[in-house]
Amino acid sequence: MPYLISFEKSFRARMSSESLPPLPQHRIVLGCGAVSVDFLATVASYPNPDDKIRSTSLKVRGGGNAGNSLTCAARLGLNPRLISKVVNDAQGKSILEELEADGVNTSFFIVSEEGNSPFTYVIVDNQTKTRTCIHTPGYPPMIPEELSQSSLLSALDGANLVYFDGRLHETALIVAKEYRQF
Repeated sequence: MPYLISFEKSFRARMSSESLPPLPQHRIVLGCGAVSVDFLATVASYPNPDDKIRSTSLKVRGGGNAGNSLTCAARLGLNPRLISKVVNDAQGKSILEELEADGVNTSFFIVSEEGNSPFTYVIVDNQTKTRTCIHTPGYPPMIPEELSQSSLLSALDGANLVYFDGRLHETALIVAKEYRQF
């Protein structure tokens, strides 16, 4: 056991913040992609057709590839901004609140008054340690014309890195072309 502790201390010393290259001053990451509310229901085992079972737990969390990635960026000390779309419904409000609480700048979101925000039912199978996702996309989908040129330029201002998850591909293409010109 002492060897493990000694190794751990040695490893930590070599990986200290002093030994890492400095982070960019503004550390701005711009993301463009999917956000969602995930309803994670854990079950003892995946049901057969027509079975009626009970979950052992239920968690409601933010999700979506871009939402998760930019939340991680915020937790690593970066300054993430996110371009995406939700509806002014309970799920959309929950998505925005959770991202903002985690330090993600959501001021570049499109918020529609009608439709539905994206959500996913995730069935977590304790027996096989797998998960099954049933996704309901947001409607109406985001189209590039919803992101104004001034909002896009503001989102890109100072960005050191742009992240795309491939979900809002038409909007992402516009963002990528504009970022290339910076």
